[in-house]
Amino acid sequence: MDIIVSKYYIVNSIFYLYNIKRIYRYYSRPRQRSERMHILSQKEEFELNYTDIHTFLTIVSSSSLSKAAEVLFVSQPALSHRLSALEEELGTELVIRKKGARTLELTDAGKRFVPLARKWEQLWLETSQIQNEKPSDILKIANVDSLNFYFMPQIIGSFLEKHKNCSLHIDTMRSNISYKAVENKEADMGLITNPHFFKKVQTVPLFEEKLVLICNKDAGYEDGILPSYLKSADEIYIPWSNSFMMWHDYWFGNSSEVKVSLDNMALLRQLLDLEKTWAIMPATIGQKLSEEGGCRIVSLENGPEYRTCYAIMGDQRNAGALVLDFLQELLDTVKKIPEIRVLTENIQKAP
Repeated sequence: MDIIVSKYYIVNSIFYLYNIKRIYRYYSRPRQRSERMHILSQKEEFELNYTDIHTFLTIVSSSSLSKAAEVLFVSQPALSHRLSALEEELGTELVIRKKGARTLELTDAGKRFVPLARKWEQLWLETSQIQNEKPSDILKIANVDSLNFYFMPQIIGSFLEKHKNCSLHIDTMRSNISYKAVENKEADMGLITNPHFFKKVQTVPLFEEKLVLICNKDAGYEDGILPSYLKSADEIYIPWSNSFMMWHDYWFGNSSEVKVSLDNMALLRQLLDLEKTWAIMPATIGQKLSEEGGCRIVSLENGPEYRTCYAIMGDQRNAGALVLDFLQELLDTVKKIPEIRVLTENIQKAP
């Protein structure tokens, strides 16, 4: 069954979200289905709530139920129950369930529901700010998966130490989706690695990071190895950037078969335990994996170009103080890392 969104549903959804006090009293007590608040339209009855919507979007961004359960700090059965409840309210399946599958797949209805769910969540968050004394102290950041590792926890900790009243909302998404989030004002800023052209979004280069070869500590790869001595059939492949993909096509062909192709880092470390496997990755991630043990970095001749990280924002002239402070904290942190070359020393409002 397709999801049908009428103007009556939108209007009544807005009415539901603005009824803040009633929502707060309702969700502060144990939920009972018989007591649920209903959103009524002329044709359908909906019982959507923030928890269900946020759960669905977390599942989408995590690409697996188990990883989403970890992010939300709930058991997988509880997560599945939330998802089933949402599907029941909508009258359609959102996720294709396959036994033993490591990643999940959305149904056609699920794919169509994603942008609507994001708007729903955004409207909820904006409405909730009515109760806050300092709504401007919320900073919403869209971030690519690979930048969540190594230095990002340190940056967040230092930033929050200086902005104790700030609430950070960090959503992991691909570069092109981050542009749309910033353009639609769903995020105050984004950190991306593949630049695109969006008329209303400004792109600012921040730093370049070396890409390194990493393998299991017992693999036979020696320092100074050339790409021509590597077999793509042993590679754990992640498309880090456009320049990396061009380098990869040059050495291995644009139709090369790899051992495993990933779109995020969730399985990367475990897969490097497979015999003879190797992977190219940003130096800070490689350093972290080698420090944890089991992996080692191998020097690579004629390796790929440095990967560039960019900040995106609506208009640097109108950028908020929190955005500029966070970016400056990031630059002050990464410039101390030898494998990173800073491209912008100081972030300021454009004249």
